[in-house]
Amino acid sequence: MGTWYAKSLDEYIRIIDIISRRQKVADEKNVLWFRGNEQTDFYYYLEPNIYRKISSGKETHSENSKKTYGTLWLKEEYRYQHFAARNYDKIQNMPESMIEWQEVMQHYYSKTRLMDWSESAIVALNFALEAYVDPREDHEISYRRRHNAPVVWVLNPVKLNKMVYKCFKDCPDLIRNAIKGIGNDAIDAIVDDIQKHREIYFLLDKNANAGVNGIVSLSGLEFLRKSYADSLQQAIENRSFNPFFYLLLRYYSDGLAVETDQLTPLAIIHPHHSERIHEQKGAFTIFPYYAAENGKNARVHPFAMEFMPRCKSCLDKIVVMDSIGMARQLKEIGVKRSHLYPEMEIVTKDFECV
Repeated sequence: MGTWYAKSLDEYIRIIDIISRRQKVADEKNVLWFRGNEQTDFYYYLEPNIYRKISSGKETHSENSKKTYGTLWLKEEYRYQHFAARNYDKIQNMPESMIEWQEVMQHYYSKTRLMDWSESAIVALNFALEAYVDPREDHEISYRRRHNAPVVWVLNPVKLNKMVYKCFKDCPDLIRNAIKGIGNDAIDAIVDDIQKHREIYFLLDKNANAGVNGIVSLSGLEFLRKSYADSLQQAIENRSFNPFFYLLLRYYSDGLAVETDQLTPLAIIHPHHSERIHEQKGAFTIFPYYAAENGKNARVHPFAMEFMPRCKSCLDKIVVMDSIGMARQLKEIGVKRSHLYPEMEIVTKDFECV
């Protein structure tokens, strides 16, 4: 994980170019995602907001004896129920699964296992410098500016998902724990297939499919799973349903508990359910249901990506050194706060408060 320092918009773009070339493997085309944070304290570690109070010790985290259900599941399901009940009439395009609902929830301040990224480096910088791009002058903006310590995180999402695949490849028990309803010999054959055939089940050839390669949509996989209906187990056994995709559903959607050292977060795309998400070029990392770390061996912020050994090589951090100057440069090239929040009120404030 590299740390970089940018004093100007031009330097920021040059650093991203350097990161892109450093992250590149041979002649493969590169994809980078970006996340802008106004601060660098514990609330802004790379962990989903549903985990943050657990990480800081303000909330407990426990499961039943079989680790099939616990407080994290309950926190998530209560929020889903309340959000869906109170916002059903406001949704433009209705989500078709709980995991799809969570994308909407994440963008409207509910706590989920998702963490926001953007496919745009400018959008991420706009988020990091939002207090300075915002044309208002009030106590809240003044406070945020005084405490501003902005950074932009850069993620290689395909490399992260390669780590996910490697986790399953290196730990057959993860596969065996997830696949039920077929015989042990059939499961052993799936383990063998995943270990030997990454190019069939996960990573296509280098550049011909670079625009789609290596990044999945869990909501799309949920729809695909429904289409198999009663024949799902047979489809998994004969591998007409991609076994790697099925494992992703089991751990990231269904809620199989896993240790933090066993499985990394997953980079995903989701349907854009609002103009806001579309404007923000939204993408996500989703974290599995990590088992509780309690007692004397519990670590501080065990769920933060920058502290996970497997994630570090997928990440870079750009520290913004001149917040005022870089925000001014953003405004000079036409970047506004309404590009993040395209609601009428924000658009109005952009031209009324200049």
